[in-house]
Amino acid sequence: MRTEFRIFRSAGLVSLGTLTSRLLGLVREILMAGTFGTSQVGSAFFIAFTLPNLLRRLFGEGALSAAFIPAYIKTREENGLNAAWSLTRNLCSFLVLVLGLLSILGMGTAGLMLQMGHVGEKTFLVLLAGRIMLPYMIGICLAAVMMGVLNSHRKFALPAFAPALLNVIWILALLGVQMKPDWSLEEKMVAVCWAILFAGAGQFLIQVPAVRTLGMKRERPVTPLGPGVKQVLLRMGPAALGAAVTQVNVVIDRLLAFWVADYGPAALSYSERLIYLPLGLFATALGSILLPEFSGLVQGGRKQEMTDTLDRSIRGLMWVMIPAAVGLGILTVPIVHTVFERGEFGSDSTLMTSRALMCYAPGLVVFSATKVLIPLFYAHGDTRTPVKIGMIAVSANLGLNLLFIFLLPDGWKHAGLALGTIASSCLQVGILLFLVQKRYVPLQGKRILKSVLRHALACVPMAYAARALITLEVFPMPITLGAAVGTAVVLYAAATWILRCPELREFRRH
Repeated sequence: MRTEFRIFRSAGLVSLGTLTSRLLGLVREILMAGTFGTSQVGSAFFIAFTLPNLLRRLFGEGALSAAFIPAYIKTREENGLNAAWSLTRNLCSFLVLVLGLLSILGMGTAGLMLQMGHVGEKTFLVLLAGRIMLPYMIGICLAAVMMGVLNSHRKFALPAFAPALLNVIWILALLGVQMKPDWSLEEKMVAVCWAILFAGAGQFLIQVPAVRTLGMKRERPVTPLGPGVKQVLLRMGPAALGAAVTQVNVVIDRLLAFWVADYGPAALSYSERLIYLPLGLFATALGSILLPEFSGLVQGGRKQEMTDTLDRSIRGLMWVMIPAAVGLGILTVPIVHTVFERGEFGSDSTLMTSRALMCYAPGLVVFSATKVLIPLFYAHGDTRTPVKIGMIAVSANLGLNLLFIFLLPDGWKHAGLALGTIASSCLQVGILLFLVQKRYVPLQGKRILKSVLRHALACVPMAYAARALITLEVFPMPITLGAAVGTAVVLYAAATWILRCPELREFRRH
């Protein structure tokens, strides 16, 4: 019981840290919208931030932690704590060396292009912001290593809340530049870029004292390519490649969006923030739980339990995501208006962001499905197949993006990029489902389809009520929106009870 209590308490700390970071991220985006709106400067910033964020996804967070933590624990148990510290120092030196060289190369290239002066205004702004923010990836990846060390010693609180530091510093910077009305948008962007750079270093430095209390010292010389480092790099390869597929997709979307319209990247970024909030709180959390759950079932050869777990997970996630997608689709404009419209974010920005969100909303269903299916492959030791399928999806996304840009009228082309992402994700989920059925476990397709249809039917009264309430102009929009969302939730729960959806009972039971 004590072990279970510790596990659930630790999971609660991590979940609380994630929730805190997500909510602060939403506040950050609200301030970003008020400061930059969907201006060319704002879009240039999002493009520039995408590049170091790409490398952060490859070298930091999930891929690095998933490879480093098992290696660290194994080294500590077999060779002692000093050997584990040596591995940590060697890995940090490797990251500083490689990412430092990449940063210097990128900053030098950007500086040279700026000095030449033969670039357009859009490119100038992207290079200006990117040159400042590139070293951000060094601090954030070192922070991931410190997080892995602390988690390995069951110190979960600080690593869980450390990522929120980025949003706190970012928010403070935005509040500061908003107090400078005489500054141009370009000057405000530069100030925010410097704040992000310091925030990356801060996430690393805030964890160093806690790591040193565990006994880590700077004594031995470092070997950036020592045996332990090579093992970590080999293990993180497939996960990093999988992350690269997704992030390259994001970069392509951003660049195409900037090509079709100045407001494109900003509108897509604000709409994605609203999508990632429910996706992160439900689908990502469930995916994290399913990996060890599936792994245990695979090791025990309990195929029927694996089928039942997959079935319950898909149905439970659809019970949440289908009404969330419908609600976002119906209440798109009032949600964007209430959350973002202030300052530089005017009615035109609301319109363009709403169009992107309207197209992204169905993605809640398909994006969340991948979070359930991919852990099943990982549990069987197959990290390559999801990457291959991801590459197919990226290729399809590029073709669909170009098609929608060509077919859709001006003002909708950036939303076409969202449609392309959703369509390619549907292809990805379809292939995953086919391979799961063929290789691992039989899918309870009829039961899942019947459940999905019930959920869709339960959304009908919810949708009508939400649409009717949002048209009322008796109260201010935030109050009206809150009433519409609250009524929709109650009606959906009542409809699923009337339709005898088992997911409602399972939710109440757990």
